Amino acid sequence: MGLTVFARQHSHPRTLVKETLPLPMGWLLARLEQATFVRPIASALTMDPRLLRSSLYLMLLLTGLCCGDQDAQSQSTSGLGGAPDVQDAPYPVDDLAGGRLSSHPHALTDVDGLLFFVATDRSRGTELFKSDGTDQGTLLVEDLRPGRLGSHPRELTALGNTLFFVADDGTHGEELWRSEGKASTTRLVTDLTPGAGSSSPQALTVLEDSLYFLATQTTSHTELWRTDGTPSGTQLIKDLDKNSEDAIPTHLTPSNGHLFFFMGHTLWRSDGSPRGTHAVRSLDAPPGITLRPSALTDVAGQLFFFVRHEREDDLPSQPPLLSLWTSDGTSNGTKHLADLSLPIIAGPLRAVAGGSLLYFVTHTPTRGDELWRSDGTPQGTFLVRDIAPGPDSANPRELTALDGRLYFSAWSPEHGDELWRSDGTTEGTVLIKDITPGPEGSALAFLRAPHGRLYFSAREPGKGHEPWTSNGSGRGTSRLEDLAPGAYSSSARDFTISGRRVFFTANTRATGAELWARDLGYDFRVLSRRLSRTSDDEDSRLSTSAPARLIQDILPGAGGPEPHAWVTRAGNLYFDANDGSVGQEPWRTDGTAEGTTLIKDLRPGPLSSEPSDFVVLGPWVLFFADDGVHGRELWRTDGTAEGTTLIKDIRPGLGSSQGAGTPVVMNGVAYFNARDALHGEELWRTDGTPQGTVLVKDLAPGVDNSSPRHLTPLSSRLFFTADVPDVGWELCVSDGTEPGTRLVKDIRLGPAGSFPSSLTVRGQRIVFAANDGRQGEEPWVSDGTAPGTYILRDLWPGPEGSAPASFTATGDRVYFAATEPTVGREPWSTDSTRPGTALVFDVRPGPSGSYPQDFAPLGPSVLFSAEDGVHGREPWRADRGAPRAVLVKDLNAGPQGSEPRWMTSVGALVLFHADDGRSGAELWESNGTPAGTLPRQELAPGPSGSLPYVFTPTNTQTFFLADDGAQGIEWWVLRLPASRERE
Repeated sequence: MGLTVFARQHSHPRTLVKETLPLPMGWLLARLEQATFVRPIASALTMDPRLLRSSLYLMLLLTGLCCGDQDAQSQSTSGLGGAPDVQDAPYPVDDLAGGRLSSHPHALTDVDGLLFFVATDRSRGTELFKSDGTDQGTLLVEDLRPGRLGSHPRELTALGNTLFFVADDGTHGEELWRSEGKASTTRLVTDLTPGAGSSSPQALTVLEDSLYFLATQTTSHTELWRTDGTPSGTQLIKDLDKNSEDAIPTHLTPSNGHLFFFMGHTLWRSDGSPRGTHAVRSLDAPPGITLRPSALTDVAGQLFFFVRHEREDDLPSQPPLLSLWTSDGTSNGTKHLADLSLPIIAGPLRAVAGGSLLYFVTHTPTRGDELWRSDGTPQGTFLVRDIAPGPDSANPRELTALDGRLYFSAWSPEHGDELWRSDGTTEGTVLIKDITPGPEGSALAFLRAPHGRLYFSAREPGKGHEPWTSNGSGRGTSRLEDLAPGAYSSSARDFTISGRRVFFTANTRATGAELWARDLGYDFRVLSRRLSRTSDDEDSRLSTSAPARLIQDILPGAGGPEPHAWVTRAGNLYFDANDGSVGQEPWRTDGTAEGTTLIKDLRPGPLSSEPSDFVVLGPWVLFFADDGVHGRELWRTDGTAEGTTLIKDIRPGLGSSQGAGTPVVMNGVAYFNARDALHGEELWRTDGTPQGTVLVKDLAPGVDNSSPRHLTPLSSRLFFTADVPDVGWELCVSDGTEPGTRLVKDIRLGPAGSFPSSLTVRGQRIVFAANDGRQGEEPWVSDGTAPGTYILRDLWPGPEGSAPASFTATGDRVYFAATEPTVGREPWSTDSTRPGTALVFDVRPGPSGSYPQDFAPLGPSVLFSAEDGVHGREPWRADRGAPRAVLVKDLNAGPQGSEPRWMTSVGALVLFHADDGRSGAELWESNGTPAGTLPRQELAPGPSGSLPYVFTPTNTQTFFLADDGAQGIEWWVLRLPASRERE
């Protein structure tokens, strides 16, 4: 499975590209409703890595892969040898939310009375399903990608009686598909990027009888397309402005029979023909200002949109201006309406059409974040009601229109977060019902209004988040059912009407996260617990396996714990988990059930503080979390509830200071990204105390962001990349002081930036990848000075670049993957000198390339996976000074390959998962020899495999996540014999 990220190429800013990280599907799917993750797809990379110049910093942030052993000793080995001790079998630490697996249904879409949705079946992966509201009628539509990888359908969009969606069948890459609900009607519309490459369609938008979407062909930029559902009827509308770096269509919005969209700060319109596609108006930006249009919204035939004004210079700090505009689709009719301020609460602008009005949330210093409205005139644009009087913020959210009125959740001092209604007037803006009396509030979420009625999730005294419904009145607002009795939460969401039923997803202790339905006026039933059935296989069921020895079941009968971040300290694993009663909170374990405990419920009740980015600093573990009062801020814990405290509210109030990336520690100080009320995202430092938590330097003065990335300590210097004014993304260095924080070198002269990445320590130098604009992206080295920063070797001569990646240091060398014209993508290594930068071995002779990945140090050697064209992808070993790399072992004999993943050094061994063709992806270990490369225990008996991953060692044991087929994804622990832990 994998995590797909779409991003702009820095060398071609108009082009959107895709890259996939191999990640197990369960915990990726489990949080689709939140911004933390994006859509998983198959782990095969579908684009030539030489094309990828994108900002993958965001990818790492979104995965939350902040794991590692921060207290273990350095890993060294003394030769290759040994064999596993079978008595030291892995076992589950604790079934935090054990029991049934979850299919995690999502993307519920009604198509002419038939419900389509996406769900995960253990044997088929993530595929497209349908339901008529009965158990017998809830079936797999088609297994587009046979096997466990799944096609991962997304962008489900109804057009008439046809569903359009994007999927990857493993042959054509991610392309546009259609279905009427049967296997025979489910087919590829057209392969815009022939072969395994992907056009990655997105922004599917219906206008009359056509579907519009964006797609990227390998020879072009991301462009606007139109289809009637046939190959011949799928056409590029127009080759839009090639010369604009912002020429990616965004905010596709139908209005008055036309499609409107933005390219940069220019509004466009299209009737679907080349002649009828043209610019409406380009917004004039004042000097030193960048304009960012957003939230293009049709309100009864009138267009509204917002424009954020971002400063590009060093003018005195002030919040960015937000302006409201309106348009009738003509140049003269596109007018500025009002100047506003951005809401304090970060995130997409909240705006929705309700009748003839636009409702939106904006901020004023005296009123806070409150609900506003506009009828398209200056006098008709005003604050609706100050729900939280004075400068406090009601923070209206879940804005949902129904029958000309607006329904939403808002906070007030007397009632907390509750359900409100507005007709656009002060007196008509009222609380509907105080579901949880008093200031605590019901924490309403997932509000939808399908077919004339409100559905949402809310909590009431003594109960968790459960499904509710409302007709807009207090008397007509009631709980539908307590699906998870008591204080537990089913967190019902995705309410969708199809036929005569309301469908939704809910998570109970008995079923996990599954699809539910209610015959309007009748009882609930769970539908998706037998998703492996098809119309030709009526009685087959999801297979489950008997567990290995379960230590303790904290919450019997639910899905996995959904961990997103973890770190080890003093033999304990610190991680985030959700046991079903307190939300996602910080936990710790010593590898036993008795030693597995919730540290502290930072956000009391079923809501989550969502702790992330754990890092060890002396006696503490630092992390970011949101306690519901201070926003996402930096915390510390010593592993006890009393010792878990907020370090500093850097951005006071509900606003969040957290920037991208995980903190790093250097010489007893943690460095991290944060933003306060006066500065954008910049480099900060902390010693774990409030007074010791300070801004290091404002590299992009004022509210602009330098957005430091790739924080890499080297002795007493911190190397990182940052977006520096006038030079773009370049390599920087800091000694922790403001004077000692500076640009190392402007590698690519001018504002374009060289986008350094993969910073890796080798001796007293940093090896990294960068693009100087002349030689493409190539390996570079730096000692922290401008003269000492230079390219190591132009592996792919000319501007194309070799796209070096997967830098891994071992001994006196750094290994990496790179593409060269005659050998393709193969393993290379460097000793940080130009003469010492060379090809390791042409694993797959000729220009095809073996695509090495997962480099793992093993003493003086390195293990990695590669595909030689004969054995499939298998583990290989490269030895320092040896003239070639060698195949360690053909784990799955023949061309299929065992697909080893997550190779991780643990003492004298490398742990990984691989599929031998019989047991599925299971835990293996290797000491670099054929005899010493052996499987550990088969955690999920049968061909499905447990997919173990994120191996996290301490001094005495290694924690990892796996799915044994019975308890979902849980933490397991592996204790190796002492002689093998740190040889």
